[in-house]
Amino acid sequence: MIDWEITAAMVLIAFALPFFFLWPQMRSMTAHVRTRHAEVESLRRLNRDLEEHLQRDKGLFLEALGVPFLLLLPSGRVEMGNHAVEELLGYPANVNILRLLPPGSLRDALRDAVQAEESRQYTVTIRHGGEDRTFRILSTPITDQHHRHIGIVFHDITEEQRTLLIRRDFVANASHELRTPLTILSGYLENLQEDKRLASDEAARERVLSLMRKHTERLVRLVEDMLMVSRLENAETSGLHWEEFDLGGVLEDVRGRLEGLLRAQEVVWTTDFSPQPFVMRGDSFYWSQILFNLLENALKNNPTPGLRLTVSARRNEDGSCSVCVSDNGVGIEAKDLPYIFNRFYRADKTGRVKGTGLGLSIVKHAVEAHGGSIRAESSPGTGATFTITLPPMSGKV
Repeated sequence: MIDWEITAAMVLIAFALPFFFLWPQMRSMTAHVRTRHAEVESLRRLNRDLEEHLQRDKGLFLEALGVPFLLLLPSGRVEMGNHAVEELLGYPANVNILRLLPPGSLRDALRDAVQAEESRQYTVTIRHGGEDRTFRILSTPITDQHHRHIGIVFHDITEEQRTLLIRRDFVANASHELRTPLTILSGYLENLQEDKRLASDEAARERVLSLMRKHTERLVRLVEDMLMVSRLENAETSGLHWEEFDLGGVLEDVRGRLEGLLRAQEVVWTTDFSPQPFVMRGDSFYWSQILFNLLENALKNNPTPGLRLTVSARRNEDGSCSVCVSDNGVGIEAKDLPYIFNRFYRADKTGRVKGTGLGLSIVKHAVEAHGGSIRAESSPGTGATFTITLPPMSGKV
């Protein structure tokens, strides 16, 4: 008869004996698996840290560019961009910019850029900061074995374009202004050479020579004004001679140069300086040009007798100062005010007001060379006021 208890014990021993011998190995294997799992988790954490570090470095690099930058997928989706481009375009990452941009030159440029196989360059206009600004866009395909991206860099060339336009207009206007007196002089010289009767008529000859002298002086004044604008635009060569001077003394010299016009037009002249003497630091020669051009401009635009002219100067609490030249003349139209400091710009389109068209431009450049600013306030029939504001370094001794 079988002893089931002994049999059961033997079976249990038979099954348990291998586990008894294998248990240390199983424990070792389990510990090994746990170690490997911990190593994998550590590698995953390290990889995440590296990815975050890489993204952070990319972000810092993109911000350090100092210009708007986009990284696009071929579909037009924004993969990455810096704060400058978000501020410029108003679109964050992970959007399809080609679907969001309105029709125009920018969308056309980006659409072409994502399809191009080589670097491209585009010039577009973007509305930013309340004005239309011109940008040069550079696109470069960036391709590796897995992905293809397109890097887009935006360069603001608005001021560069404006400078080119100003230079082009300056050359055109200067050529026109120089051509007029030169043509007149050439014509009179030709008459003197070919017209024997004119040569023998002393009165007629003197009249012609007087006109030639007048246009020669205009030509000389125009060239001198152009040279002055050029010197003032180039700070390295202008070389302001900084010194302490009395603005009242400079104004008296200017008044002497304009005495003939002041007397002929019966001008009522007022000065109001506080304190007196009003001592400033700057280049007295350029300050004489500033005051002369402002006052001459008022006199030429208001030839009717009885004009009131006021020149005032004030020291402010912060050490800065303000110098004002005002009149009660015909004033300036609102549409002309933004442009009166442009070279050769004339608010008077009738040709009645004579001059080189550079006076107020010289004033603006001379004031800015002293670190200051100038603004004009006027309306038709109420006169005009030109206010110069200077920082403490110029306004205080």
